[in-house]
Amino acid sequence: MEVSRETHLRLAFVLWALVGTGLLVAGGVFLFGGRTMSELDPARGAPGMAEGIGLVIALAVGFAKGSFVLPKVARKNVARIEQLPEKSPIYMTFSLKSWLLILAMILIGRTIRFLGAPHLVIGTIYVAVGFALALGSRSYLVAPSVRPLEKKIPS
Repeated sequence: MEVSRETHLRLAFVLWALVGTGLLVAGGVFLFGGRTMSELDPARGAPGMAEGIGLVIALAVGFAKGSFVLPKVARKNVARIEQLPEKSPIYMTFSLKSWLLILAMILIGRTIRFLGAPHLVIGTIYVAVGFALALGSRSYLVAPSVRPLEKKIPS
């Protein structure tokens, strides 16, 4: 299936945003044991100081990475996409190097869980990566090819 450059950019945004949101939710579940904000069951225990510190660290790391590192990666990908032909295969939204990095990240996440890392550690990592991806995804929306056309006012 071949798509336009604009579709590649929008797809990159959607993938980063959805994966980021999914990791944020999964990280929250790992950090807080599946409790919701409205659930007040003292028998299950309250989130402790460790979870709070893990969340603060994750958000700080995710903010830094999502504000300073991932926008650079996204800009490079935008430049690569804008060099593609007007129509190209959908898998070219990301480079081979990016697809391999995605695969490596999935395998690292699975390995950490398989090795039995504490939920606090898994949750902190997932929240940090998810928040970074969600913030970094904004870079695809400001790409010149995605910006809405400005209406010209007749003189």
